[in-house]
Amino acid sequence: MTDNTDTDRDSDALRPGDHVEVLGNEHLHYNAYVEDTLPQFNIAWVREQRTGERKMLFTNECRILRRET
Repeated sequence: MTDNTDTDRDSDALRPGDHVEVLGNEHLHYNAYVEDTLPQFNIAWVREQRTGERKMLFTNECRILRRET
């Protein structure tokens, strides 16, 4: 089940360990796990599940769907 987190208004709802799908322009970019957040600046750091690459996201520039595990 997917929880559509509206990160523009609720970026502080993301927590380390959350499994998320990151989308831009309605296309799936990648699956990842949240490592850290800075909600006051709309920033989240995620670890891409397939490659292990760490990425910094501006949560107001992409859509983040939290996946329930």
